[in-house]
Amino acid sequence: MNEIVNPKTLRDLEFGKVKAEIEKFCASPLGRSAIESLSPSSELERIQRELHLVQEMQAALAESRFSVGPMEDLEPILQRAREMTTLGAEELLPILKTLESGREFSQKISSLQGEYPGLRRVAERVQFFRELEGMIRRTFDEDGEMREDASPRLRQLHKQKHILEERVVERLKSFLHNPAYSNMIQENVITRRSNRLVIPIKSTFKHDLDCVVHDSSDSGQTLYIEPRAVLEANNEIRELDSAIRDERLRILRELTQKVQQESRDIRETHEALKRLDGLYARARYARELLCIMPKLNAFGRINLINARHPLIDPSVVVPIDLEFGTRQLGVLVTGPNTGGKTVTLKTVGVLCLMAQSGIPIPADAESELSLFDSIRSDIGDEQSIQQNLSTFSSHMKNLVKILAEVGDRSLVLIDEIGAGTDPQEGAALGISIIRSLLVKKSRMIITTHFSALKHFAYQNEQLKACSVEFDIETLKPTYRLVEGVGASNAFIVAERLGLEHNVVQDAISFLSEGAVKAEEIIRLLERERIALSEERTRLAHELKSAQTKRQDFEQKLTDLETRKEKHLRNDLLELERRLKETRRRLEHALHESRRASEEQIKASLKFLEEAEEEFVEAVPEAILPRYEELVNLDSLRVGSPVYVAPLSQVGLVREIGDGSSIEVDLQGLRVRAKLADLRVAPEKEKIAVSSEKKPKKSDMVVHEYSLASPGIELHVHGMRVSEALHEVDVYLDRLVLSGMERAFIIHGKGTGTLRRAIQENLKSDRRVKRFYSAVAEQGGDGITIVEL
Repeated sequence: MNEIVNPKTLRDLEFGKVKAEIEKFCASPLGRSAIESLSPSSELERIQRELHLVQEMQAALAESRFSVGPMEDLEPILQRAREMTTLGAEELLPILKTLESGREFSQKISSLQGEYPGLRRVAERVQFFRELEGMIRRTFDEDGEMREDASPRLRQLHKQKHILEERVVERLKSFLHNPAYSNMIQENVITRRSNRLVIPIKSTFKHDLDCVVHDSSDSGQTLYIEPRAVLEANNEIRELDSAIRDERLRILRELTQKVQQESRDIRETHEALKRLDGLYARARYARELLCIMPKLNAFGRINLINARHPLIDPSVVVPIDLEFGTRQLGVLVTGPNTGGKTVTLKTVGVLCLMAQSGIPIPADAESELSLFDSIRSDIGDEQSIQQNLSTFSSHMKNLVKILAEVGDRSLVLIDEIGAGTDPQEGAALGISIIRSLLVKKSRMIITTHFSALKHFAYQNEQLKACSVEFDIETLKPTYRLVEGVGASNAFIVAERLGLEHNVVQDAISFLSEGAVKAEEIIRLLERERIALSEERTRLAHELKSAQTKRQDFEQKLTDLETRKEKHLRNDLLELERRLKETRRRLEHALHESRRASEEQIKASLKFLEEAEEEFVEAVPEAILPRYEELVNLDSLRVGSPVYVAPLSQVGLVREIGDGSSIEVDLQGLRVRAKLADLRVAPEKEKIAVSSEKKPKKSDMVVHEYSLASPGIELHVHGMRVSEALHEVDVYLDRLVLSGMERAFIIHGKGTGTLRRAIQENLKSDRRVKRFYSAVAEQGGDGITIVEL
C-alpha cells in the first residue's frame, strides 16, 4: 500500500518547516515531540476529531488565556527507573516539575465554563501523584540540594555532625587564640582539607606541634594541620559523613522505587500531557496566523478562499482563490518566472498536508479541501545533483514513479512540466502526462510556459486555465492568481527594457500568423478580464459594505430593543417588589394586632388598593400582553382561547349559550363574562392554558367575576354552614385572581361548628397552602388565617 505522502513531497512542500513553526508555540519538549510526529491521514473521522480538538483548545484559550508550566520528556528517566538505576536530583526534580505542571494544566481545562467534551476527555487521562510529588518536594530544596531533614534519621545525623563540628571549631579557635602558638599561625582562619577541619601554620613549625598534616600551599610555606586534640572528633565527623551518604542513598533508592511503581501511570499521564501540549501549540499557531478549520470532503473538491502560504510573512503574502475538483479535475497555471506559479502549487499542497494532519489552515472560513489517499509532487531538481542526472532525466524519473502510484483519490503537483528539453517535445510529453492523469481521474495542479499546453487547457473541459498576473506598466508580477491563460508579453517587455523596435518586429516576423493572432486574442481577453475583475471587486466591496451596514443596523436595533426590554422588566420587578413589600407590611400589622380601629383598617385597605392601582398603571405596556381584537360571536367556538379584559386573564371558552354571557375556564376557575369584555388570544395561548392541571368537572363552580378587591378579610359570622362555605369558596377564587397570598376568615367562636366546617373544607382545597387559627391577641379560634 502506498504511503499518503513520500519524503520528496514533504521536502518539496516544506512541511517540516511548517511543523517547526508550530513547535515554537509548544510549552515543552513533550509538545514539540507531538508536533514532530504529526503526519497526514486520509481517515475523515480521525481528521475531523483532531481539528475539533484544536478548535476546542482555541475556544478554551479565548475563554481563559492560561499558560502552561514547564514539562520535560520523562521517557529516558522512566527507562532508568525501570532498570532500577538510582535516580538523582537532576532526574527526580524534572519528574516533580512535569507532574505539577501537568496537574495544573489538567485542572485549568476542567475548571473552564464552556463545553469542551473532547478536551476534557484528554485532560481526564492526566493522573495526580500528590504522594510522589510530596516525597520529592520534602527531599530537595529550591536549589536542588537534598534537605537535611529529608528523613528523621538524616535530620538526626546532621544534628550530631553540627554539634561535633561546633566542638572542633571551638577547640581550633582556642588553639588559634592561644598566645603560645601565635608565632606559629600563618593565618587566623579555620578551613577544610580532605573534608576535615584544619588550621594553617608556618611550615617551619611542623615538628613543634602534635598534629597531622593534611595539605600544604603551592609555595610550601603553609601547612594545613589537624591538632591531635581534635583528631578523634574529626574522625567521628567522618563517620557521620559516611552515615549521611548511606542515608541519602537510601532516600534516593526509595524515591526511585516509588517512581518505578508509578511508572505505568506516569507514562499514561506523560502521553496525555504530550497530546494536550500538541493541541495547545496548534491552537496558538492557528490564532496567530488566523487559521480556520476547513470543510472536508472525500470526493476531490478543493475550494480555497483567501488562502495564504503559511511560511510567507503575513504582511506581504498574496492570498489566492482557487476552486476545482468536481467538473474540472485539474488546474494549469501559466505566467512569468518568479511570478508566483510555484508558490500557488506549494500553497495548495501544504494546506492539504496541514488539514490532513489535523492542523488548521490560513484561509477564509468557507474554504473546503478534499482528503487524498496520496499526494505527490515534482518540484525542483534535487535528484539531478545527487544522482548526476540531467534536469530533464530527473523530472522524468520522478514523473514515471508518480504515474505508477496515483489514482482517483490522488493530488499531483508538477512544476514546469516538460521543462529541460526541446520545447515542442517537452510540450507533447506534458500533454500526454496530463491526459494520463485525467484518465486516472487524479486531481492536479501543473505549471508551464508552453503555449501548446495553454491551448490544450482551453480546449479541455476537465482543465481550468489560470495564470499569475503580470503588470505590463511596472514590469513586475502581482503574484495574484487569476482565471484564464496569460499572454506571453515577451516582446512588450523586451521593447520596454530598451530593445530596438525593429529588432522586436523582426522577432515577431518569425512567428506564424496564427501564433501572432492567438497572442493578440489572449492579450485582448486579458484586458477584458482585468476590467471585469476590477468591476467585480468593486461590486463585491460595495455589497460587503452594504451587508456590513445592514448587519450593524440590525444589531443596533436588537441591542436597543434588548436594552429597552431589560429596563422595562427592571421597572416591573421594582414595582412588584414595592407591592409585595406593601402587602407584607399590612399583613404583618394585622397579624400582630387585631386591636386596630375600623378607620385604621379601612385606611390601610385603601392604601393597598391605591398601591395596586399604581402598580397596574405603572407597568409598561411593552411588557403586558396586548389583546386588542374584539371577539366575534360568529367565529367563537368552545375551546377557543380568549382574553378576559377586566380580569387580565387568558382562558378557554367552555360554554357560549345565547352569547349574552360566555362561560370561560381560567385554569380551573370558571367565570361568566360579557362578550364585550372578551378579546381574541393567540392560538399558542390555548396550549399554555390547556397544559395546566384542571380539577374534575364535578368540582367546578361557575362564578360571576368582580373587579373589586376581595379585601384582606371575609366576615361569615352568623351565617349557616352551607352559606358560609359558598362565600369562602368564592372569596378564595377572588384572592387567587387578585394575587393576594394571605387573608383572614372571621367566623366567630360560638360552638365551633362553623370554624370546624370551614377548616375541614380548607384541608382539601388545592388553592390553600396552609391555614391556622389566629393567636389569642388577634381573635383566637374566632379567626382562621389562610395562606395561598
